[in-house]
Amino acid sequence: MFNLMMKKPKTFLPEAQRHVDVPTAKIWSLSSSRGLLPIHRILLGHDGSMTNLLELISCCEVTLRTIKQSVIPCPREAADLLAIDVGEPANERDITIVRSSDGSPLLYARSYAPLSRLKPAFKADLMRADIPIGKIMQKHRIEARREILDVGYLCSDRHLEELLARPGPYLWRTYNIITQGKPLITVKEYFPASLKAVESGHK
Repeated sequence: MFNLMMKKPKTFLPEAQRHVDVPTAKIWSLSSSRGLLPIHRILLGHDGSMTNLLELISCCEVTLRTIKQSVIPCPREAADLLAIDVGEPANERDITIVRSSDGSPLLYARSYAPLSRLKPAFKADLMRADIPIGKIMQKHRIEARREILDVGYLCSDRHLEELLARPGPYLWRTYNIITQGKPLITVKEYFPASLKAVESGHK
């Protein structure tokens, strides 16, 4: 087993990467090592509405499909990202975003939102099926920012292959939606590297 106490080697970033945030530097590194296209870098680093971005990329409307949604005790990984206590009630939501024209999946995401930070009207909309987070925030005029926390590359995953109807590799990113200085929602998104095919509006 890998020794967790083992001293980590120092990482030396190229001069061009020393003055950018860690996720951006990691996107650059993945681009070099995995041959990412510009569209991949945009998807990983975009700090606005993913629903709107996917509609621009695919040249058609997209639809959110809820896989599951329930209030659960927040798991440790999500609680740490949200700066809340482990086990605090949180809304967990698994969704896919698909092309409205043919139902082709474009993205899979899981999100956690602590109930203690949700206003009643926002909470009611969030817990309704098939409403994108970005549209809910626009409806309630919530000023927020997205903070990219990490990005990565996954060669294969059977569950993702079923959800996204495409084999790997996959790209993923984790980010927080922050309002009034606190994380409101934490999100992890996955999309297939073959998503480049929708640039021209084709499957």
